[in-house]
Amino acid sequence: MSLLKFELKKIWRQKKLIWLLVVVLLCIGWMYYQNTIEQDLMAKEAEENLFSVVLKTDQLYAELLPLDRENKLTEEQAKQFDSLNVMSTAIFQWKSAIYGKRWDEIPQIENDFLLNLAKYEEAGGTFTALMGVEREKAIEKNAYLMERGLPYANETYPVSPALQMSKIAPILLGPAGLLLLLLLFGNAYTSEKEQQTLLTLRTQPLRRWKLLLAKYAGLLVVMIFFLSVIAIGGWAIPNIFGDAFNDLSYPQFLETGDSFAIIPVWQHLLNVTVIFFGAGSFLFALSLMIGTQLRSSFSTIMLTGFVTMVGVVLTDTLPIVQTPWNPFQFFRAHQFLTEMPVHPIWVYAVSALLWSATLFIVTGRLREGERGLFKTTDKLKPYRKGRTKQLRSVWNNGLFEWRKSRRRGLVGQSLIVLSIAVIVGYFYFAEQVREKENESLGGLTSLVERTESEIIPYYKEAIQAFEKLVAESNAKGEDGDFIYGQNIDTYLGYIEGAREEAALAERALDGYEKREWALFYDYHLFNDHRYLENLIEMKKHNYSPYTIFGYETAIAQKEWMKEHAIQPVFAGTYIPNIHDQWKAENRKEKKADEMRNRKVDHSGLFSLYMYFRDYLYFIPLLLFLLLVGAGFSGERGKRPTLHLLETLPITKRSLFLGKVLFGSIVAIGSAIGVFLLAVLVGTVFNRFGDWMYPILHYHSRQEFQSFDFTGQRAFEGGYKFLPLGEYLLYALLLYVCVALFLLALTNVIGLFMRQPLVVYALTGLISGAGNLLSWKLDDFAQYSPFLYVNIPKIVNGEIMTLLNDPTISVYMGCAMLLGGTVFLLGVAYLGLSFEKRFVKKGKSVTATA
Repeated sequence: MSLLKFELKKIWRQKKLIWLLVVVLLCIGWMYYQNTIEQDLMAKEAEENLFSVVLKTDQLYAELLPLDRENKLTEEQAKQFDSLNVMSTAIFQWKSAIYGKRWDEIPQIENDFLLNLAKYEEAGGTFTALMGVEREKAIEKNAYLMERGLPYANETYPVSPALQMSKIAPILLGPAGLLLLLLLFGNAYTSEKEQQTLLTLRTQPLRRWKLLLAKYAGLLVVMIFFLSVIAIGGWAIPNIFGDAFNDLSYPQFLETGDSFAIIPVWQHLLNVTVIFFGAGSFLFALSLMIGTQLRSSFSTIMLTGFVTMVGVVLTDTLPIVQTPWNPFQFFRAHQFLTEMPVHPIWVYAVSALLWSATLFIVTGRLREGERGLFKTTDKLKPYRKGRTKQLRSVWNNGLFEWRKSRRRGLVGQSLIVLSIAVIVGYFYFAEQVREKENESLGGLTSLVERTESEIIPYYKEAIQAFEKLVAESNAKGEDGDFIYGQNIDTYLGYIEGAREEAALAERALDGYEKREWALFYDYHLFNDHRYLENLIEMKKHNYSPYTIFGYETAIAQKEWMKEHAIQPVFAGTYIPNIHDQWKAENRKEKKADEMRNRKVDHSGLFSLYMYFRDYLYFIPLLLFLLLVGAGFSGERGKRPTLHLLETLPITKRSLFLGKVLFGSIVAIGSAIGVFLLAVLVGTVFNRFGDWMYPILHYHSRQEFQSFDFTGQRAFEGGYKFLPLGEYLLYALLLYVCVALFLLALTNVIGLFMRQPLVVYALTGLISGAGNLLSWKLDDFAQYSPFLYVNIPKIVNGEIMTLLNDPTISVYMGCAMLLGGTVFLLGVAYLGLSFEKRFVKKGKSVTATA
């Protein structure tokens, strides 16, 4: 117990718990603020959810009303009309409660509506606006709310404690929360080696396993503190600043296909907490085991993260290992906790306990290691041939930083780990491509086979049925040809269309095999035009989240690829875009649609494109920023090397600029090396890729409406296509500028802050706040360098279009980022010059005195 207290005191004095507290409260507070400002949309969304029901009820009521006035209703129709009358009254009360925000009245009103809807259908009516699983869910949820006396709540933007926590849980109690804990406390053991304090502990009469147990228990206490802060903050903020209700029993759906179940939200949060605690205990046990073998905190955290990432990717790829006994399954909680449970939650808890205990036992039996990740570099000297007189310029100071870095060996280790990740990523992409290719080609083969054996015979049977009806009508003296003839013509058209589609599909398969891509695109263009026509017709009468823009760009993209003979990249027909009209309650459908239409390829150029499109470029950016971006804060601490450097004949300005120069070269050069490796791996194992592959680029409303607009036009906006090679050049150029700006920012902050952790935290907060505020600057947004950190959305024109500002471009971004870099370095340089003069003046005054 005394050792545990000792560990907790050390953790407290590091002040990391304060940062953890700040991050959690900021996340919860920001989520609550965002949900609060969206509360005005609650009534609108509730009305939209009710719209289809209102429309269908009014339609059915209007059909029976004339018959009721003329007393021509049959017995069944009279019952239907009575039910519809009550349903209409319930809808009126429902809408009145929505407008008056009397949310506690809605469950009872909905119950009245559902009861009379059941009576309506018992009387022979058909209500198509609420059918199948959706109706079953509505009935079950309403019964649940009625039984517990719960009001209707805003589940999209909740402001009550438990519902809000269910929304923030995927962030704080998911991979992001685990990453935060790993970065802050994953080096708890290795930092003792770096600071030499472990040697002092070894002089004490302590068993090694007791020391390790105290260290591990301290990390578990930190995790309990983290969960407690989330629980207290999540409860307190809504109750202090809002009018919350006790929503712990509010229903949550678990869904798998057409099956569903309802559990209270407290049970869902408990399940999330158990899985999170299991994942955290495994992660800390793994980091402790790795930390006993390595001597560097950075290497420990990096290797722990890398092993976890590989384990999660393999678990995602191989369904057979997605069991509670696989510890990496804990990190996929967001994917299976919203589905019908296959295994009880206690199985995951037992699995986490067994894995943590096993790792701890292995850690206790392993001999202590002092190795680097791949090789030792202790013999490297920080100065060239040991001569300090070489440090006379910014360049030589940069070389000095390079030699220090070589001595630590972390840059090389990082590059090796990233290289392995690139190779693993390639095979992950290749597996996805194989699945999409088999699915697409299998669908074409199935269509060809089913057309003559199933589809056309079905249409012929329908034609025969209509011909029989024509004959019967004619026999009765009616005009059967007039009544049913159109249906026969329609089905004859279906047969012709089915044969045409099957012929195109067969040619597409043959063309794909012979690498004649035009034949393959002919089939898809045929379908795209048909889908577009159907969408245009459907939008005249019904709501659809899809846009004309999405299909027109898909058609234009395929025509471009057909013209340039570009090898197909498998994905869905539609191109998801910023003009899509998905409702907030359809988030799952939107995500599924995006994944279905997500283009994946494992050629060299396309692999690099996915690194930018999917924000994977942040991995090397943040990794090398953590490695070389601390500035002077990295020279302080328990062994402040900055004091030694200040005794040498070196100006502080030269040291500062040397750090910036070294950091820039390493961060940019290493990252670009990793990007080029991704291209090389894709080229060696597959092919280089198509430089002319078309990437969608948006145009702003101002450009679209101008007379000299040269791009392509769709109903919702303008667009053009960028060749893939050109897109990647723009992305790399912007990446270089972003890296320079962030490195300058961290180094300047490092002049004032003593701890690297504080430097990185402030950099993240400033960058995040700067990016958010940039969207509020209206006509001045293009002058904010923080706006351009989102590289893919700058290069494809998405941010330019959303802000309707044509001046936002890659070149403008480079100018602002480089300008910001020069400004930061200039201010720091001048500040260090004044500091030098002040110090000299102070010394002279002291000497005179």
